[in-house]
Amino acid sequence: MSVRWMFPCVATALVALTAGTFAQVATAPASTPRPLGLTVAAVPMASGGGMPQIEDQNPLLPTPAAQTPQAVQPPRPTRAPEAPAAILSLVPPRSRGQLVNLRLEFTITDQIGTATPVKKTVMMNVADGESGRIRTNADVYRANTSPTQVPLSVDASPEVEGNKIRLRASLDYQLLNERTAPDQPTGGKTSITQSVTSILNDGVPTILSQSADPLTDRKVTLEVKATIIK
Repeated sequence: MSVRWMFPCVATALVALTAGTFAQVATAPASTPRPLGLTVAAVPMASGGGMPQIEDQNPLLPTPAAQTPQAVQPPRPTRAPEAPAAILSLVPPRSRGQLVNLRLEFTITDQIGTATPVKKTVMMNVADGESGRIRTNADVYRANTSPTQVPLSVDASPEVEGNKIRLRASLDYQLLNERTAPDQPTGGKTSITQSVTSILNDGVPTILSQSADPLTDRKVTLEVKATIIK
């Protein structure tokens, strides 16, 4: 067989095969599953041949929506955590004393040997459970020296307990020592700092402390009388 007669036979066979394939697709049962969302549209083929058109028409697939920008919210200010009420209830309230005053009379006795003692009195009225203080400073001038400060300070905190008085008191006092004999050391200054807590009776004088000068036979006595004023 020559080539001139073979080409028409091959073309006829291809046309028959294409027609049979489309016939099988058209006669296929309705229950045959097809890919979801794909629709085959039969369109006339061009003279040069072409592929069938495929369109995506799946209604179940969501349509992409346009993305709208969202406004940026500023951060909210944070608040410090509050203490629970149970913890606040554990803090004991500040106790207050009775609505009475106490008159405190401090007597400072300064004595050198057998000489006549020098007494200084400091008085204050303090409420029960409160505190009081007195500050006094004096400048002493000596020959060929700069002024010397001599303080006298008293602090007191009384509390009434029944018919007794609990007193916390402190004294800051300085002594100027003068040279009275050739064999004695030159004049100087001695500081006395005292702090004491005592139980007192109402209106009864009580000696709180007595201190001595380390250089001489000088001694200083602190006495107090506490009286409840109702």
